[in-house]
Amino acid sequence: MKKIFTAAIIFCAAMMILGAKSFAAEFELVSYSAQVKLQWLANAGVPEAKKILNQIGTANIFEKGNLQDYDRLEKVNGIFQELAYESTLNYFNEKNYTNMFDIGGGYTPRAMLVAQAGKKYVGAELTAVAISASSVMQKILDANSYKNILYENVPVADKRAMLDLNGQICIVENGLMMYLPPENVDAMYTFSHEILKKHGGCYITSDFVAHELFTEIAAALYGEHDKEILYDETMTMYENLFGDEICNDTFDTQADAKKFLAAHGLKVEEVPLITDVSKLHCLKNLTPEQTEQIKQIAAKKYLWVITTAD
Repeated sequence: MKKIFTAAIIFCAAMMILGAKSFAAEFELVSYSAQVKLQWLANAGVPEAKKILNQIGTANIFEKGNLQDYDRLEKVNGIFQELAYESTLNYFNEKNYTNMFDIGGGYTPRAMLVAQAGKKYVGAELTAVAISASSVMQKILDANSYKNILYENVPVADKRAMLDLNGQICIVENGLMMYLPPENVDAMYTFSHEILKKHGGCYITSDFVAHELFTEIAAALYGEHDKEILYDETMTMYENLFGDEICNDTFDTQADAKKFLAAHGLKVEEVPLITDVSKLHCLKNLTPEQTEQIKQIAAKKYLWVITTAD
């Protein structure tokens, strides 16, 4: 593995949020966002997330003392994050991909599991977080597994850089689009088409249905009346973390999103998030009724598998 494919696909999001902030400020903000998602996964019971969080050695960013409605937000966000996380990892494994390109994955446990399986993991991150994540993984993994991981900051103007990997590429992205203004979403999918056209493979994400997925989970736990309240509270949490507005309304409908992808030479197949929920950790503390509802949500076609249409 030498360089990662291209240009703006990587951190259009963070670049727009951080602007010309210093290395330290860059690390602080992006690291906080990555750690919050890791925190939700760990609280949901994902053991790899707990291991990484312990290695980072930082306190929870949000807890009862500093986040109103913490208990409900923790549970909904934990389930939401685990469903998004597990769906991408499961699809990657089921289709037997050997290369994962993770856009803005931060400290995701996907890196650990992909590397331990002897497959290649490339994490596209800002320099500061890339250095930190690489160090964390080196401490957790054995030497043979760690050789399968590469974190890099893709140059924002280098359109020639491509992955030097054998086999098709599975591009994974979870939770990045809410930070992206429309022009950068456009750039991200322009370059995604280029890399998929050259190497083959797919781009998988549930970001296009994130609002619907989140509110369904919230309704299953706390009822229809509060589902939008919990969604708005979560968006406010992230906005407060960054001190900036979240761009979560790029497309009015899923049909608009599909037209946008088609205009970039891409097509969509919608597949179930998770067909086998037996390994989900987030179900352990739910009532039987809640568990059944989450299982039904997991079976819905909320994972978008994006491939080239030409």
